[in-house]
Amino acid sequence: MTELRSQFKTYEGLSAPRSLLHGIGLTDEDLAKPRVGVVNTWSDINPGHIHLLPVAEAVCKGVREAGGVPFNFNGMNLCDCIGSGSYVMPSRDLLVNEIEMYAEANKMDALVLIGTCDKVVPALLMAAGRLDLPTIIVTGGYMNTGKLNGENVDFIDIGINLTKLREGKITQEYMDQLIDAACPAPGACGMMGTANSMSFMVETIGMSLPGNTTTSARSGKLLEVAREAGRQVMELWRKGITARQIITDASVTNAIKVCMAIGGSSNTVIHIPAAATEAELGIDCSEIYAQASQEIPLLVGIRPNGPHTMRDFDEAGGLHALLAELRDQLDLSCLCVNGKTLGENIAQAENRNPEVIRHRDQPLDTEGGLVLVKGNIAPEGAFIKKSAVPGELWRFRGKARVFYTVMSAIEALENDEIEPHTAVFVLMQGPKGGPGSAYQFATRLKGSALGATCCTITDGRLSGAAAGACFGYLSPEAGLRGPVVAVRDGDIVEYDIEKRYLRVELSDEEISRRIREFDLKVDMPKGFMGIYKQTVGSILKGAVMSAENVTL
Repeated sequence: MTELRSQFKTYEGLSAPRSLLHGIGLTDEDLAKPRVGVVNTWSDINPGHIHLLPVAEAVCKGVREAGGVPFNFNGMNLCDCIGSGSYVMPSRDLLVNEIEMYAEANKMDALVLIGTCDKVVPALLMAAGRLDLPTIIVTGGYMNTGKLNGENVDFIDIGINLTKLREGKITQEYMDQLIDAACPAPGACGMMGTANSMSFMVETIGMSLPGNTTTSARSGKLLEVAREAGRQVMELWRKGITARQIITDASVTNAIKVCMAIGGSSNTVIHIPAAATEAELGIDCSEIYAQASQEIPLLVGIRPNGPHTMRDFDEAGGLHALLAELRDQLDLSCLCVNGKTLGENIAQAENRNPEVIRHRDQPLDTEGGLVLVKGNIAPEGAFIKKSAVPGELWRFRGKARVFYTVMSAIEALENDEIEPHTAVFVLMQGPKGGPGSAYQFATRLKGSALGATCCTITDGRLSGAAAGACFGYLSPEAGLRGPVVAVRDGDIVEYDIEKRYLRVELSDEEISRRIREFDLKVDMPKGFMGIYKQTVGSILKGAVMSAENVTL
């Protein structure tokens, strides 16, 4: 049995917390039990989290049944589109640090971490790796897909249809109906966005219980999963199984391969390296992504990569059915939080609908969803979700148009100032220069008449819901004076997704000269944002906050 971190070495050391904890109703018998921190990211402004209070209660019930004492803590969460601006990405790292403070200062013996949304699920995985305690992650389930006029609709459709509304292709009445129908319930946005993609990856790594990924937020099953997580984390504690025994080179590689098979969010290329960094793994995640994109076929077409929904996927057999299709390309010896190996967990898996989960010999595409491209303006790379790009935009050659804010790009689009066959750069959006996301521009471009001929290239984030030719996470970013700052309006830009390159037709000498002349300064605000921008690292290495990144 693992030694209790909550036990103090001397009578004097025990006296003060003993007295104070009596004040919350704990007995001496309770104080002899292991402490389990239950970090719940509930809030009532976020549909991804508003349903999590009873989930936390179910976890606590399971902990008590298994002989532990649970303590509830509430953690940071921001929705990418409710909580806007530069705060969203840093909220991930703030939550990681909150969890560290809760766990270490209060000397928790084990953790159950509960959350749902784009930055929250990665933060839970990062915190688990950093703290290396017996830990289980409970992801909060997916939002059921809405219906409008008999068709599936979800959050993806909002941005795309804003441009259609401006162009007169739809009516305001239809737009209002769409807004009402797209997000009908609590949970993670129902498409293959970042939240659901990261839930897939957390379960594949082994940090959540089998079946958690494909559990609807509005279901009794989620409460069952939560209660079992409370019981099972006590079993991990008794056996001394900690997070780093589960978050390993092999399990992270498995997760990246699954990301390719599901056409997962391009945002995972930030979050998975961050989790690997926190767990002190030595793998190069970008190279694993690049290799996996050529080896793993695309087997699932959940919106926006295809017509299917998360419920369709669940009914077809869920994650275990998909993992079984990839069995010969995964390390099945990896340990999972239920105490079994990945191979044992998928031994009885059945693919009940090959139209939703394709067999290996009948893939949607012979290659995975995410592609890493490199070139003279992206020497470390940029990622694109190939599965969401129409075939006519797999190759491109056209003129550049450069913007340094998202709103200036949107205004140019709305004022018809962007021509067909243009490579639209939205820069200074990376962790140092922003941090920001070009999703709002990219989705409006996709919904416009230009969507079939133009591409978006950004050094910032995109959404897992992004569709069309959208290159993101370009590195080194403009804020670090990467060579992308050499691009000017009118320069000729060329890419080929299948050949994995992205470049501008300039000489190395001209690029170097323009870099020296680039004088757009990085703003360093006060407060947490200033601390974040001074300590954040490269986006393709996870954009993790570290004192090592500070230049004194």
